[in-house]
Amino acid sequence: MDFLKNAKRLPVIDWNLTFFGAHEQTVPNNWKVPVEKHYAFECIYVISGLEQVEIQHHVYHLKKGDFILIPPEFLHKAAAGNQLTYFCFHFDIDDPNLKVKLIQGITYYHSAHSTLGSNISPHLNKLDNLIHEGGFDFNTKMIIQIELSKILQLFYNSATKVDNHTSSTAVEYSRMIAEYLKNSLTNQVLSYTKNGYISDAKRKMVESAIEQVGISNGYGFRVFKRTYGISPQKYLSKLKINEAKKLLVKPQYSINDISNSLGYTNLANFSRQFKRWCNLSPNQWKKSIHKSKRGNVRI
Repeated sequence: MDFLKNAKRLPVIDWNLTFFGAHEQTVPNNWKVPVEKHYAFECIYVISGLEQVEIQHHVYHLKKGDFILIPPEFLHKAAAGNQLTYFCFHFDIDDPNLKVKLIQGITYYHSAHSTLGSNISPHLNKLDNLIHEGGFDFNTKMIIQIELSKILQLFYNSATKVDNHTSSTAVEYSRMIAEYLKNSLTNQVLSYTKNGYISDAKRKMVESAIEQVGISNGYGFRVFKRTYGISPQKYLSKLKINEAKKLLVKPQYSINDISNSLGYTNLANFSRQFKRWCNLSPNQWKKSIHKSKRGNVRI
């Protein structure tokens, strides 16, 4: 008998939301940041003074209350104007639908007087004010998660209103590839943790994802990079690192188990890849989790 036959269900939430690098800083007028890029979104919010940000060969001049959202892998640089104090943080989420909406549908610069700017500034101010409170604990982390969720909801609602002229077919292909990669990796990890082995260890996940969509490898790689800013292989690597972080906090799984479940051929390859993304080995990162109560915040 199916006891849940008539049940009405809410959707499953299975994503990894990361928040890091949050800081406020007052800088001299000759302060500059050279050209750089990040694997995550970056949000810069001007508290006072002026800041100049160059992205995609366009220069934006930010005043008090203005903010700019820089997508992953986008080259950019910044410089101080007069008496600059700014608040900055990075975030990432491995939900393909939200990610493509933010990349495709949100413009970079928003003034304090724009609809999105005025709606989001209370949440940015609340995050910034946490810096001055100190004594970070579990409540601080929950406030960050709540405020970041509200910010993402505002971003999402703003992005859905945008009339995007990018090829909807190419974007949909990219989203389907990303969704397939995420689901395939999740199923692979679950299969390993349940059975102790991967049933199809030789399967090439990226090629399988593109084949599943029904397009050529070359076209799949091109449209994916145009949509998400990175190659499908790099996207899969990010998913693996996010999954590794979730597993590393669970004491029942050894680092070798985690490496195997993610499909790495040996532990050295996994450790090398993890350190490339996180600047720490898996073992060092695992130890750092125990120190997170003293100020490091990962959501």
